[in-house]
Amino acid sequence: MKNIALILMLFAATGMFAQKITVQETNGKFNKDSRNALMTTVYYSNADNVEKELKDLFKSYKGKVKTKKGVITGDDLVISTISENTIDVYAVAKELKDGGVEVLVCFDLGGAYISSATHPDQFNRAREIIRTFAFNITEQAFAEIVKDEEKELQKFTKDYEKVVGNKDGLIKDNEDYKKQIENNEKEIEKLTNDIETLATELKEKQDSFDKLKKEGSKIN
Repeated sequence: MKNIALILMLFAATGMFAQKITVQETNGKFNKDSRNALMTTVYYSNADNVEKELKDLFKSYKGKVKTKKGVITGDDLVISTISENTIDVYAVAKELKDGGVEVLVCFDLGGAYISSATHPDQFNRAREIIRTFAFNITEQAFAEIVKDEEKELQKFTKDYEKVVGNKDGLIKDNEDYKKQIENNEKEIEKLTNDIETLATELKEKQDSFDKLKKEGSKIN
């Protein structure tokens, strides 16, 4: 079960509040190979989910997608915004210790990897694809967290309201008991007075009866 306080503490510790999605150019490692790549971070998710989304992204460009030793490869992808020819794209997703998933993506134009120096226009288009991808996955993952926590909050609210209701019910019962006790005390006081009056009348009647019996004993 997720805990809102713990999640908020994690976000604060990792700086994941209002996190801006950025894409940087870097020399990325794909197994043993080093290639010019684009690097970004997906937040509130995990490597398995990001890898699945990367595969779906590559498949949307109508190429062949495979994974080997952690490297996702998209062969002969048709990305018309970058090139009229097919492109091979490679991606790696790695979970970071301080939260988030680092994503490395390199675009092979056929003998040359996209870079800002040699392919500035294509680089910018590729960067926008990766930034949009990271933004969408981060947004979706955060929405799931909010959805789960909303359910948990609703359940907790119901439990809270039930406890408050139980307390209010007991308070009302106590108030009713107090009123009943007050009424009983008044009734006891009245009955006490009635008993004193009746006791006097009873003694008088007992005395009268005793006298009557004595009179009857005189009859011969």
